[in-house]
Parts: sequence; structure tokens; C-alpha cells
Amino acid sequence: MIIIFSYIPIITISSSSTTINYVINATETIPSNYYFCYRFYVPNTSPNVAFGVYYTISNTSVITAILTSSQFLAFNQTGSFSKGYVTLQNGTLNFDGLLFTQGTYYLVVYAYQSSAKVQIFLNISSNLQEQNSSTFVGDFITIPPYQSELIRIHYETIGSPFNLTIFGISNQTVVYSLYNINSSNRPILVSPPTTVTNLGVSPLTYNYTLRDLSPGIYYLTIENNHSTPALVYFMYKVYPEYVNPFIYPMLRSGAYAPMGIASYGVINQSGIITTYTVLTNSIIGFGNITSILAYNTSAPEVGVSPYEASLQLNAMLVVDSNGSLYTYWPQNVLIFFTNQSEVELHDNVLNVTGDNATLTNNSITSPNGYVYNNYYGNYLNAPILPYRTPFAFYLILNESIVEGQGVQITMAIEVLQNGSVLNNPRVYTFDTILIHDPLAEASALVVSGNAYTPVGAHSIIGNYYDAELVFGGGGNGEITTFKQLSAELGLYYYNVTTGSYVPFPSYYSFGADTAEATYNVHVNYLGNGLVTVSTGKLDLMYLSTQSNSFTTTTTTTTQSTSTTTSTTTTTTTQSTSSTTTTTTSSTTETSVSSSTESSSIHSIINSTTSINSTSTSPQASSELGLGIIILLIIIIVAAIVLLRRRH
Repeated sequence: MIIIFSYIPIITISSSSTTINYVINATETIPSNYYFCYRFYVPNTSPNVAFGVYYTISNTSVITAILTSSQFLAFNQTGSFSKGYVTLQNGTLNFDGLLFTQGTYYLVVYAYQSSAKVQIFLNISSNLQEQNSSTFVGDFITIPPYQSELIRIHYETIGSPFNLTIFGISNQTVVYSLYNINSSNRPILVSPPTTVTNLGVSPLTYNYTLRDLSPGIYYLTIENNHSTPALVYFMYKVYPEYVNPFIYPMLRSGAYAPMGIASYGVINQSGIITTYTVLTNSIIGFGNITSILAYNTSAPEVGVSPYEASLQLNAMLVVDSNGSLYTYWPQNVLIFFTNQSEVELHDNVLNVTGDNATLTNNSITSPNGYVYNNYYGNYLNAPILPYRTPFAFYLILNESIVEGQGVQITMAIEVLQNGSVLNNPRVYTFDTILIHDPLAEASALVVSGNAYTPVGAHSIIGNYYDAELVFGGGGNGEITTFKQLSAELGLYYYNVTTGSYVPFPSYYSFGADTAEATYNVHVNYLGNGLVTVSTGKLDLMYLSTQSNSFTTTTTTTTQSTSTTTSTTTTTTTQSTSSTTTTTTSSTTETSVSSSTESSSIHSIINSTTSINSTSTSPQASSELGLGIIILLIIIIVAAIVLLRRRH
């Protein structure tokens, strides 16, 4: 067949030297055996990415294709697409989306069997930046000709059954495959060659979602079967049935961990896993140390004293900034110089919103510290105090919104006993930190068993939304050995309903987010949020499930070896709310009760099966551009459905 080229002219769409942004929406009547063609040039839009969608709706079947210059030349000479194409569909409804690299392209609509009345839509834009996602795991990759890329799925898949959503978009067709390393290389998913994963009309979908996958190690392969490189943006999200605190010990190379007491938002009742979420503005850690001596000969290799040890209170802080969620990790730390009977009051804050999340001396400030290596610390003023045993205290971690400025974090300690009981103990706030974010609407310290913190494609797993009060090395990831250790620890959160500090619903004997650790601390649970710690066998275990109602009174009992304290609101906190919600992982999910915290914070923590795509991170990777892509695809496909109904 010879196509009469001159009958239907080529319409050239112009663009600037570095950007492209245009929309074509026209209706054409194409005679039989003729084609209609748009020619357009995509410049080098770096650091942005050019993305396009198109569709045709016709009264009879037509071929709609995107061609490069060489492919179009071959088609125009032969009337055949056998020499190749970027995308091609045949029917009365044709549509697709893809990324564009620099070059000249042709959108061809070919009426190969009879005269056709065709509505043609084309939208190409270069306002999307090559940025990785934070809520979803995502990255841009270039796959060489006839090669494939292997992407390791985050190791949170090890811990529990899970759902997995995969999305991909590319400048030419690629094949997506998902494998479980225990499945004898049999793929769980193999896609057809595609430029946009599972782009369909009914239902309106733009991804692959696989449900109820078994725990294991998974990887995704993306295969390029073309003679030219493929530019691909891939994205995935794991929805675990529950978080598993034992993943981190499984991934460690030795028998060590930060030891004490921690809450992960997970209840284990005879193997029945239930999750819960706590949102609060204040967490306290009680400690009563009757003896402590640590020694590690290799400690100087990581820049700490051989006799250093630490007790760390930390939790995840989630901030809702105009609908975008940021995750920070504040730590209230006692650094013990155990050979000198001195303790340093230290703190840190880290931005853990994504792989590239950072802090600067403009984004977080305090008169007592600054940012070093992306960590904020009170490096300018870290008080050092002498201590004597029994040494009893509360470590206090508070957060609150400062309207129009951001989120304030306060680090405090209340010493109850330093050798002898203090007659008038007072709260000493040793650091007040401000995360500068004028758009911050809500914030909370979060413990949740439903999700891990966001992390990008270059990490193996996120952190936990947990609260920890744990012993470990002195700093810089040191792993120490305790020659002597005898102490009581307690971990509580402020409940606005009761107006007091209450135990978490469940506890474990070890932390996971804390890097510093120990080889030889044993934990024994006493009840009511209290544990004893001592030198001994390292036992990583689930400790207890609390009852649903908690009561506390202000009492202090002093003995020769220990101090046991229950507390009300004598430690001052800002008045915000805390919420506890419970879900049964296997069958049910109880909705979150009302709270002054934002619904965005609730949704990002509590959604285990639905898709959230509203989180970006300051000075970190963003998925805003990808969200625009997804929204654009859905709008286009929805428009196709409506238009098709009219024909």
C-alpha cells in the first residue's frame, strides 16, 4: 500500500529551547488510506522531564502511533510500521502516556481501512522534575539496550504479609516483573511491554496492586528489549499488615541491640497480631540507676571514650505542613562517663522524611546548638552534671506548634534522686529547638504499628514509628559492654483525656531506630510500663500487653536500691491531644477517633491498604511531579470514558 503523503499535511508544533508545554485537541476527518500527523520537537529539558499523554476516538478503527524521525521516515516510505515505533494502538479508542527524551517525534493517526472522523488529543509538558518520592519509593533510571535493572524491594516485606503497589512510566516500552527469592525464579507478576503500567479505562487504574503477598525478600526487574536506552521512572509502595520489630535484629551482623523498653504500636497476644496508633505531644522516660559501668576497648575508633554509655529517649515526630507530611527523629540522651560519675545532657534531631532529607542551620535553630552532618545537636551547650547512685530521673520529650513559625521541641530532665532524694525536684529544660515551618498546621509524636517511616530507593528499609528508652554505647553507633548495670526504666505518654502520663498498650525489650547498642543487657518486665535492666543474656522479646484502662497517682517511694515513681502532669507539657487506635491485622481495622491532630497524620500512619500520595519533605525528595503525572493520566482517561459514551 502506498500512502499519499501530500494530501494530509504535517502540522509542526513549536517549543522553546529548554521547555515544552502544549495541548492539541482537534477533530479531523481522514480519508481512507491516509494519515494525519503532528510533528513536535522535545528539547533537553533537564533537570525537568518531558511527559506526554494522547488519545484518539474515532468512528472506525485507526492506528495511533508515536514515532521517532527514523521510524516515521520508514513508515512514510513503506506504509508499514514494521520498522518500529515508540507506542502503537489499533482501534476506535487509542491512548497512552510516556516520557520523552530529546528529539523529534511524530504523532500519526492512520485511517487504514476506511474514512475516519477522529478526535485527537495530545498534551506534552516539561514541568516535571527528576525528583525521587518520599511516601512512595521511586527513582529515575536509564536502562541500556537489551538489558534489565534489578530493584530490591524494601526489607519491610520480611516482617509480615503485605500489599504492594507498583507504578512505572518510561520513554519506550519496558517489561516489569516481580520475584520472591523463595519462588524458584518464577515471577509473581510479568507485565506486557508498556510505557505506563496498567493504564486502563475500566477501572481507572494506573498501577499494579498485588495483595496478600507472603513475607519474604522481593525484587522488581525492569527489562528493556529495545536497541535504544530506556528512561524509566519506577515507583512502589509496601503496605505491611503490621510492622515487625524483629526485622532490625535479623539484619544485624551480630548479637547486639539497644536494650531497655520500647513501644512499636504492635500487640502480640498468643501469636495474634494487633496494631495501634498513639499520637501525643509528650513522652517521658523514667530511670533509676543503682549501678553502671561500661567498657569497650574499641570505642576510640568511633570517637568516644571506652567508658561511655548512653540512655536514649527518642520517638518519631510527624509534622503536617499544609497537607505535606515531614518526619523527624528527636532524641533526648544521657551520655554517661561511667568511670568519672558524670553525665552529659545531650540531644539530636534528624530529618528522616526520605533518603535525601536534610537539616540546615536555617531550617532548625536553637541557642544551644547547630546542624553538623545533617544532625542537629546541642553542641554549643551540653550540660555535664555529676551523678551518684541511686540516680533517678525523668527524661522528657515535648513538642508543640508555634503558630506562624513552626514546631518547637523541648528537651528536659527532672532529677528525683542523686545519691539522696531531692526534696524539691524541678524540671530542667536544657534545650528548646525550633523547626522553622510557617505552614505547619499540626504535629505529633507518633507510635504506630501500621507503617514504617518513608525512605527512598537507595535504602533497604525505613525506621519505626516507635518510642524507645534504651541503653547503648556512648555515641557514633558504638556497641558497648556493661561491666555493671542495674536499673529500672519506664516509658509513658501523655494522655489528654486522663490528664496524666499512661503506659503504652504494649512493650518490647529492645529498640531498633537507635544506632548505639550493647551486647549484654537483660530486661525483665515488672508491669505498668516498668522494666528492670541488668547485665546478662541479651534477650530480644515481646514484654507485655497492657489493659485498656490506666490510672496513675503521684507517689514517690524511696528504697535503698530503687525508686519507683508514677507521675501525673507535674512535668509541664503543652496541651495537645493523644489518641490510641487499635486494628486487628488479620481481619479488621478500627477507625481513628477524633483528635486535634490533622487527618493527614492519621491517614499516613493508619492506612495499610489504601494509597497515600500527599507527602513531601523539606530539602528532600518529592513526589509532587509524579502526583501530577498520575492525576493527569486519571483526568485524561476519565475524559476518554466520557467522550466515548457520546459516540
